[in-house]
Amino acid sequence: MAGFFPEWSLEKREAWSIKKEARFRELAASSLMDMKTPGLDRLRSWLDQRTNSIGRAAVTNAPRLNAESMIDGIRYNGWFQTVVIGDECARPKPDPCPYLDACEVLHVTSEQCIVFEDSPSGATAGIRAGCYVVGITSSQDEAVLREAGCHLVIQDFEDEKLWELLDGLGL
Repeated sequence: MAGFFPEWSLEKREAWSIKKEARFRELAASSLMDMKTPGLDRLRSWLDQRTNSIGRAAVTNAPRLNAESMIDGIRYNGWFQTVVIGDECARPKPDPCPYLDACEVLHVTSEQCIVFEDSPSGATAGIRAGCYVVGITSSQDEAVLREAGCHLVIQDFEDEKLWELLDGLGL
């Protein structure tokens, strides 16, 4: 922020940042259900049918208040067993630390995890952690996600490639 407003004091920059994030949450709250990635509820149902064997974590570099607001906005509050925030870890994405922290909380190895990512830094973090990474082209081109190392790239959670993968797991 100092690069944008070098004349502002640290206190003024922090206060502006807090107001900006609060405004984001306010604006996002009314439209998140409409922006939900197609097929997400189908994936949730599939996972819920296997609830005893599959843990769930939200891993994000978003600030905690924004992450919780977004999860609430799509009506998934309480569904994830943990929410891991990059800035609350030793190092944020693209470092693998956030995904490794999630694995520790869920009591699984990274090789047992499927990561869904829409950003190159997140995909890189998942790959570096040793997870199977599925890229989602909601905000990036397929080529960008493949270059980041994604094992599979899908358009959304309705993509047949995803369901072939999940059906092949035998869960």
